This record gives sequence, structure tokens and C-alpha cells, in this order.
Amino acid sequence: MTIPKISVQNPVLSNLLMILIIIFGILAWIELPRALAPEITIYSARIVTFYPGSSPEEVEKLITAPIERSIEGVDQIDLVLSTSSEGRSEITVQFEEMSDREFDKRLQDLQTAVDRVQDLPEQLPNDPEVIEVEISSRMPLITIAIAGQTDESSMKKIAENLKDTILLIPDIADVRLVGVRDRQIWVEVDPDRLRAHNLPIDQIITALRGQNLNLPAGTLEVGPSEFLVRTMGEFGSLNDISNTIVKVKPAGTPLRISDIAKISDKYEKPNTLSNLKGFKSISLTPQKKSKGNTLKLVDQIRTLTEDFKKDLPGEVEIVLMNDYSVILRERIGILQNNAILGLILVIILLYLFMGGRNAIFAALGIPVSFLATFWFLNQIGQGLNGPSLFGLILVIGIVVDDAIVVIENTFRHIQEGMSPKDAAILGAEEVGWPVLSASLTTIAAFGPLMFMSGTSGQFMRIVPITAIAVILASLIEVFMILPSHVAEWGKRQDSSDPRQVWFERVRQRYMEVLRKTFPWRYLIVLSIVLFAVIVSFTAFLLLDKAFFPGEDFPQFTLKVEMPTSFGIKETSEVMMEIEQQIMSSPENSEIVAAITNIGLHTPTTVMQSSSLRSNIAELTVELVPKYDPRRKQTTDQIIDNLRERFNDFEGPANIRFTKMEGGPPQGKDVEVKIKGKRFDTLREISSLLQSKLKQIDGVSEIQDDFRLGKSEIRIRVKQEKAAQYGLSVFQIAHSVRNALEGNTCTTYRDADEAIDVIVKYDTKLLKTITELSNLLITTPIGGIVPLRDVAEINEESGYAEIHRFENERSITVSATVDKEQISVWQRFIRLRFIRLITGNTYKNKLSAVDVNQKLIQEFSNIKLLYPGYQLDFRGVFDQIEESFRELIKLFMIGVLLMYAILGAQFKSFLQPIIIMFAVPFGVIGAMVGLLCIGAELSIIAMFGVVALSGIVVNDAIVLIDFINKRKLEHENVLEAIVNGSSLRLRPIILTSVTTISGLIPMAIGLGGKSPIWVPLAYIIIFGLFFSTLLTLFVMPNLYAITDDISNFFRRSRR
Repeated sequence: MTIPKISVQNPVLSNLLMILIIIFGILAWIELPRALAPEITIYSARIVTFYPGSSPEEVEKLITAPIERSIEGVDQIDLVLSTSSEGRSEITVQFEEMSDREFDKRLQDLQTAVDRVQDLPEQLPNDPEVIEVEISSRMPLITIAIAGQTDESSMKKIAENLKDTILLIPDIADVRLVGVRDRQIWVEVDPDRLRAHNLPIDQIITALRGQNLNLPAGTLEVGPSEFLVRTMGEFGSLNDISNTIVKVKPAGTPLRISDIAKISDKYEKPNTLSNLKGFKSISLTPQKKSKGNTLKLVDQIRTLTEDFKKDLPGEVEIVLMNDYSVILRERIGILQNNAILGLILVIILLYLFMGGRNAIFAALGIPVSFLATFWFLNQIGQGLNGPSLFGLILVIGIVVDDAIVVIENTFRHIQEGMSPKDAAILGAEEVGWPVLSASLTTIAAFGPLMFMSGTSGQFMRIVPITAIAVILASLIEVFMILPSHVAEWGKRQDSSDPRQVWFERVRQRYMEVLRKTFPWRYLIVLSIVLFAVIVSFTAFLLLDKAFFPGEDFPQFTLKVEMPTSFGIKETSEVMMEIEQQIMSSPENSEIVAAITNIGLHTPTTVMQSSSLRSNIAELTVELVPKYDPRRKQTTDQIIDNLRERFNDFEGPANIRFTKMEGGPPQGKDVEVKIKGKRFDTLREISSLLQSKLKQIDGVSEIQDDFRLGKSEIRIRVKQEKAAQYGLSVFQIAHSVRNALEGNTCTTYRDADEAIDVIVKYDTKLLKTITELSNLLITTPIGGIVPLRDVAEINEESGYAEIHRFENERSITVSATVDKEQISVWQRFIRLRFIRLITGNTYKNKLSAVDVNQKLIQEFSNIKLLYPGYQLDFRGVFDQIEESFRELIKLFMIGVLLMYAILGAQFKSFLQPIIIMFAVPFGVIGAMVGLLCIGAELSIIAMFGVVALSGIVVNDAIVLIDFINKRKLEHENVLEAIVNGSSLRLRPIILTSVTTISGLIPMAIGLGGKSPIWVPLAYIIIFGLFFSTLLTLFVMPNLYAITDDISNFFRRSRR
């Protein structure tokens, strides 16, 4: 007994199945985690080491290079990048893709390799730490900024209380605080008083450390009682610290800490500052657990924050910004609105062609298939995000196609006089294998995409998983649920119905045209092939490549760099001016808020590390949503206006703009890493690259990451002189470090808070090199010697940061390429051979890929000119090249699988080729569609092409199957082709027209426009239009040609 027969004979079972799918699907829809992107593992780790007070060169030599050498033996490392900056080493290790279990093992191996390094400086405050890089840490739910006219202590308490409150929300993993500083007790020593008492700073450290103790001394029995004995010396107040005795003077009077130092309760020295509306601020960034629902969590955080604000003093303000749920809501809203509008159009068309009941039967497959898919996604731990939404929209046409094919065939039998029950069984069984084969070929097209590697592969893998789930659910609906509904509710249409009369005329006319094409079949097929080659070649040249289509996110960031000499305070003052300029600009009405981070540049890609320098800052601007009436410009237009506004702004050495991009993490448009040994040569090559980039139209923000650091006072130890006092370089460096950077000698407890006590020189009294040279150093035998006697002190220049790439020093040259869309005509006339013919002098604007390829050609001989130095092209270019290479390979594997499935069904080598002929024509149509809207060939577009290849063969499969059946009935081959084709005319037109109509709202943006969905819609609309014409007129002629070939070989064998 076949499945359709079970469905018709047991409608209760079919309806129960549908009800269960709807119930479980709705429950899953409610529970599904919503997020902007799927949870992915990027198989990357960071090794972070702090060495306060050390120069970048020291950090590179003493920490970064030794660790890099030690980790070389760890298996499956793909790439190593590092940044050595003042007081900090950060090494980023990118591994090859592997299982999560293997990755955990590699992290352990990495930590073991780091722990093996024996010669790291002893003064490191902490051992090097291996940290897994999590992509979710770069995508907080929302940012909560607290600012106002209140003291830092009160602000910190407010932030910590809000953090504790947010952490009570289920599915919140962590809340990160930015702008919070720890309290410290500073013991700032007067160097003149130290010299007057002939004291080294080490003696003060020893005195404080020895005093601040509570030690058990055992027990003492007094009579019948036993007492615990403790020696009490722990500091109870700042006065206790002040009164600590350092030594006793010859006269017998004690020398106390207060006699030579001032004690103050302060906050740690700021490395970074955060400002909001001109006031110091603290930012909270909640992070969700992997199963958390972004929309639900953001709503809870907003409600909780509003309640929290009611108890705050009036001078404190809380601003919520960087709300990523806005983008997710917009994406879901656009999909829902366009899907509903498309569904209405589909139902109207189905009604016009097949009647109201049949229209409802066909349309019912969409919600049932989607709800089943929601249940499946929930079971495998996936959620509703950008890629899964993309997968749903890709196959919406396929779902309707399967139902239309079954319904139309059933409807045809009913019109011929068969009872609805018999027609439902026969109609589904008759097209069962072709429909199953069509679905399997689509699955074969999507299947290989699940094995796409890298971050892009992980990000997009859910697309084929979702699409395959929908297709399988559609098959269940078509064969298990649909037949019972048609059997119970289907009815014969009056043959005099105008729709029937009209379509019969169309069918007869089609048969006449088809018969007239047969004598010209060879010429027709040859012409079509030549046309396909010319169009595909031209389209390939015209289309630009892109990694991911740009989206208009309501946020951008200014990354600002001041002159090297600027400190935190000076940088903060300039950033205040920049913020005022932005808030007073014409774009002010479109701005929600702006927050400034001073001393910090956050990374724009996963492989980059944060930059921490006092002369850098970034200002993040939050815009009103793009559907808000106040929004008049796109984010790119606002950036262009502000860029022009800041061209002549005095103060910053460099200002560049970055904005959030859709899709997986992306690099820069141009990102060329130069690696070698000497910085002077690296800078020379960098200068050549930048000069070339400046000559290319549309390239801006050209720079490299090499920066000279602050002026350094370098102390070179006189080794022979130092040896006379028994001093080593380490001991001298340690003493100087204690004096300037400070030494955490002990801990002071205030209630439940542990506060570090820092002993250091009062640096305000150390204003010259001479004063530094008078620093007293303690010798191993207890003597004292001035620093000037054992060392030379000079002022020199160093580096701000030292970057390394694959264990060698490197400089990265980067640039932004103008993404302004150009028309088809502009794309056409920029072709070299067209310009040569027409003499057109159109100024060529190149894409990011074009710019990179131009550089590759220009600097192909770099190894000859500079032996030992090489260029490595990274960023968007590397991601595009790698992704497209792999996508094309996987697409070809999919095509081969499709051919194998078709070969098995039709038991022929030639007939699958006829059917597969629809794929290149669909692709040509897709390219034309992209050209019409000026879009780029992106990963999204490539996935659309894959979906299209599964759609376009569906009609061809059923067409060839029906022709074969007519041929088996001993009809003349040409008549079998005509009759089989005419019988499939209605479903072919219906499936194509309904799929195209369903995507029209998305293409023109009736329910909201998305730069992701619009190109996808045009790809399928144009591809399906081209392939439908091919299926109806070329494929029958191609079938006739293959029959001619078969007959020729049969005659030859005789």
C-alpha cells in the first residue's frame, strides 16, 4: 500500500499528523532562540600577558617571541598573529577547523606549550593566560551606559547593583563592565626625603609588608582555660599605614611612613576612559547564554533598566544603545511581511488557475512545512537567526511547487471524470517518483554546502540544514496530508468554466508552436548554447564579487588617533570637541546617542586584537532605526558627510570610520600584510603600497598599523660598575620599576573589599632625567648607590606597537573601497574591450577584489626586489577568494549528485543531461537579475544560485517523465514530446508564476526592503523565468535531438 493510499483511506491519521505538526511547531516557534547570528566556534585562542611599565620592544623580546617559539609545535595551528604594546603582549592563534573535542585538546596543548616557557620575566603580575575567543563576546545584546554628575564611587556602586540585577535574568551568562576602576591605596614617596634619610624605596615596601600581618601564635593554657594566641598587626585604617615605622633614627626617634610619603585612597591609574554626553561613564554589556532568546532578553533588560532608573538620583542618566534586537526584529518583520504578501499573491494566482479549494490545498504546505522545520531546529539546538531565515526563504517556492504538481495532476484526473478519492491516489502516485526525484536533486544541491569550512561555513551551514528540513517536511505534507484533503474536499470544475476554456486555448497554441520548432531543433539548440556562452561570459566580467551584501545598520564608529605625545587627558579633550561637532551637525536629528572610549580601539575582526594606547579613542554613534521618520539618510551617506566634515579638523593624526557588517566576521576591503625582519624595509614597502592605492579612484582611509611610540627614557646598565656593587641588570630594573610603576606590597581591607597598597615615587617630583638618575638602589649587602653610578640614562624613540605575523615582524596596509553601486551601463562600458572599441574615457571605479588584484599584479616581483620579504593579502579579498573557490567546488559536487539521482531514476545517461541543461540557463538568468539591480555576486547570491539549481530542474524532471510515459504508449516520438509537454504546461506555468509572484513583494520591498533578500529574490525570479522558457521550448527539442542520437547509434550497431 502506497503512502497516498494510506492518506486517503485513513484521513484521521493524516489530520492528526497535521495537527501534531502545527501544535509542536507553534510550541517550537515560541521557544526558538532568536539571535542575529548563529552560535559558532571560530577555533581561535588568545595568549594575553601583562608586563606593566615595559616597552613594546621589551615585551616582544622577553614575552611574545619566546611564547611564539614554544607554541610552534602545537598541531593544527593555521595562523599566528601577535601585538606587543606597552606593558602587554597579545598573541592570537587561529586553528584549523576541527571538532569541539579536538579543539579543547588543542587549547590544553597550547596552555602546556606556554607553561613550558622558562625565561619569562619574574616580575609578571600573572602567568600568561590562554583564552578561547568566543564570537558571542563580540556581539552583546545591548549596551547600557551610565553617566552623570556624581563621584566615581557612587557610579561604580550603581553599575554593580545594575549588573547584579541583570544577572538574575535567566539565560544571561555574564555582564561586562567597562569604565570601572579598582580602588588602590597609594603610598607616594618623596624622593628628596628618601635621599635625606639615605633610604631606598625597597625598605618602605619591606616595612609595610612586615607590619600588615595577623599571625596565629598557637595556644596558651591559663589555669583551666585554653586561649588562642594571635599577633595582631593588620592595618585597620589609613592612619595605621601612615604610622608604620620604617626605621629608628640615631637619636632614637622613629621614622614613620608619613614623614617621607603621602598616603591617599585613589582609583587605579586609568588605561581607558568612557564618556557619555561629556561625563565619565560606565558601560554594561550583557552576554546571553547559547540558548537565550535575544528578543525576549532585550525586552526583559529594557523593562528591568526602566524600573532601576526610578530609584536613581536625578543627576545620573542611563542610556540604552547598540540594541541588536532592533536589527533582528527588522529582519523577521521583513520576512514575515513579504512572505504574507507573497502568499496572498500565490493564493490569488492558484485561485485563477485552479480554483479556490486547490489554492488553499497548495498554500497549506507552506505553514505546515515551516512549523515542522521550527520543531526540527529546536531539537538540534538551533534558533531563528539570519542564516536560518535565509534558508526558509530560499525554499518557499519549492514547497509550493511540489504541492502544485500533485494537485494539478489530481485535478486533471478529476476533470477527466475520476472520483476525487481515486484521483487523489492516482494523481499523487503518478507524479510520486518525479516529485521525490525533484526534491532529492534539490537536497543534493544543498547537501554539500553543509560541509563548507571555515568561519563562513559555520555561519552559513544552517542555511542548507534549514532548506533540507523544509523540503523533507514538504514531502511528508504532499504525500501524507495533501491527498486526504483533496480526496475529501476536491471537486470537478465545470468544463465551461472560463479558466478552463482559456487555458485549453493556450495549450493548443503551445502545441502548434512546439510542432513548428522541431524542424529547426538543431539550429535552435545551437543558437541557445551560443547565446548562453556570450551572456554568461559578459555577466561574469560585469559582476563584482563581494563577501557579504552590505546592510544599513543604524550604527557606526569613528576610530581616532592623536599624535604620539598625547596622554589620556589630551585625547579626551579632543574627543569632546569631535563629539560636539557630530552632535551639532545637520545629522544630529538622526542620532540617538554617542559614547566615547578613550585609550582603546576594539578589534573589527576576530583575528585582530584590541589596541590600548593613551593617544587613541573610538566614538560609537547610535542612529535612529532606518524606518524611523527622522531618518533621512543611509548610514553610508551620514559617514560620507561626516568624513568630509572632519577632513580639515585639527588635532587628530588620523580619523577613520567603520560600521557594522552583516554576515560572518569580515576583514577590511584592502588588508595587505608585509612581513620581514627590519622595520625600515617594511616601512619602505608599505610606502610603495600606499602610494599605489592613492592612485586608484574610490580608495580611501589608506594607512598602515606602524606607529612610533612615545619618547622613551632608556636605562643602560654599566655592567662592570654594577658588578662592583654586586648588582645585576634585573635588580636595577626591578628597583627602577618599583619606584616608577609601583609595587603592590600588601593588601588593605575595608569591610569586604580588598584594596591593593601601592608603594611608588611621587612622579610629580620626578620631572627631569637628573632627578631620576638620583634614584637610590639597594645593593645585595645592604648598601645604597645612586642609579647614575651604575647606569647611563638617555632619551630615545621607540615603537607604539610591534605586530608580528607568522613569527616575523609585520606591517599591515589597509584601505576602504567605495561601495557606491554603479549602473549596468557603467559596468558595461568599464570592460576593457568596450573601452577600446568606443574610446570611452569613463573613470573606472573598482571593487575591493579589483583593487587587490591590481596590487597583486603590481607587486608580483616583491620577493626579487626585497629578498626575505613577502606580501600576504588578507581581509575581504582573502575571504571572498577562499569562499567562492569552495562554493564552486561544492556546487559542482552537488551537480554531480543531481546527475546521479536523475540517472538512477530515468535509467539513462543522456536524459539527465537534458534536465541539467536547465541549470546553466537558470544561472544566466540569475546573473542578469543581479546586473539589473546593480548588485554584487556575494556568498548570499551563490547560495541563491544553488537554490535556483534545485528549483529549475523540478519542472524538467516531471516534463521528461511524462514524455517518457507517452513514448512507452507507442506514440510517435515527436507527438509524445508534444503531448507530454502540453500535459505539463499548466503545472510548469503555475509553479513558475506562483514562485515568481511569491517573491515579487520581496524584490520590490512591499513589506520592507532588505539588501540580503532583494538580490536573492531577483536571482530566483530571473533564473526561473529564463529556465521556464528553456523548459517549455528548448528542452522538448533537446529531447528530440537525443532521440536522434540514440537512433543513429542503434542503426550503426546494426
